[in-house]
Amino acid sequence: MKISDIIKTANKNLKRNKGRTFLTIIAIFIGAFTIALTAGINTGVNNFIHQQVKLVDRNNLLLINKNSDIDASTDNSPTKYSEKSTNAADDHVLTKKDIENLKKLKWFSDVSPSESIAINYIEGKNNNKFELSAYIDDGTSYSLEAGRQLNNKINQNEILLTTDYVKALGYQSNKEILNKTIQLNISPELSDKKESIKATVVGILAPNSILGVQTTVNKHLSQQILNINHDGLSENLKNQFYSLVATIKDPSSRNIEEIKKDLNNLGYTGQTFEDRIDNVLSAVDSITSVLIIFGAISLLAASFGIINTLYMSVQDRTREIGLMKAMGMSNGKLFLSFTIESVLIGLIGALLGILGAFGSSVIINKVAAKSFVQSFENLSLIQFNATSISLIVLIIVLISFLAGTLPAKRAAKLDPITALRYE
Repeated sequence: MKISDIIKTANKNLKRNKGRTFLTIIAIFIGAFTIALTAGINTGVNNFIHQQVKLVDRNNLLLINKNSDIDASTDNSPTKYSEKSTNAADDHVLTKKDIENLKKLKWFSDVSPSESIAINYIEGKNNNKFELSAYIDDGTSYSLEAGRQLNNKINQNEILLTTDYVKALGYQSNKEILNKTIQLNISPELSDKKESIKATVVGILAPNSILGVQTTVNKHLSQQILNINHDGLSENLKNQFYSLVATIKDPSSRNIEEIKKDLNNLGYTGQTFEDRIDNVLSAVDSITSVLIIFGAISLLAASFGIINTLYMSVQDRTREIGLMKAMGMSNGKLFLSFTIESVLIGLIGALLGILGAFGSSVIINKVAAKSFVQSFENLSLIQFNATSISLIVLIIVLISFLAGTLPAKRAAKLDPITALRYE
């Protein structure tokens, strides 16, 4: 009996008991559908995050903090005070001395404090005033809708604005506001005195759904704002920072690991932008893993369904099996016949489940784009890739094959004489 004949026979046998076969395929369909859809969500979200991250080039930047004793300790009980004890906040504070020490390391081309600036409001050509929060440029290459990146090597005040401020400040388009002068109102932290600084708009930031975007100023402008903010503060307070930003000369994966080890030995911790994104991806993977487990449970239940279906088939066809063995059919081909039946059940259920997931993804993506992910521009919530789909089919077929071996062994071991006498 040829393999092609065995496959045709297995297919005919499945059609004999359509009810049992259909219910078993439905169970596999549910498992395959759940796993494929969940894997699609995982792929869609991860691809979207990676796309958004690529819009911001921060591979060569490292955020450095003090590796304090408080962070290293696993004991959360109160620490007894002594005269030699320092303020708890001092354990996290970095100073200009730390900056100078870190600049001596071979890894960095620059080390600067990560500071925050306070701006009262921004004012444009229509004289309307709007509250403004802004970052200091740390060397990041931003995705822009118009204009150019900030220049930190010139003694001119430059600013990148978000699209929201273009029309608010009295301009009709991104191009119109480029190279125009806006006015920033600044106050010292210790007084209500107000001072104005003029800055040139050199670019408009493109939206980034994951990372968010905020108005950013160049180093020259930020230093003027900080000088006003810090007016009246003691020199000690002016020179205290909670984190530093280092520019890495060669940001290869191997170098970054070496840098982190060196920093740890010196009492610092280093974190790349990729490290922070990895935390988000890990959270997404954890959530989707839970959903995949539910699909796996469904497949486990379906495997018992396959065993039951084929055991019943062996019992119903006992005399037929005896006749085939009496006519010379080998145990191996009989075993193969039943395992092919189980594989066909798994393959049909898997393909139907994946097709169902494909169809559902089209509807879900359309509904999601108009509702709960509307704020995430260009997010296709569910995406599929050939590798994950092929792997799902392969695993389901393998599970079906293993489930079919038990009844197949029973059929192969039947004594032909006993089987022919079976009523």
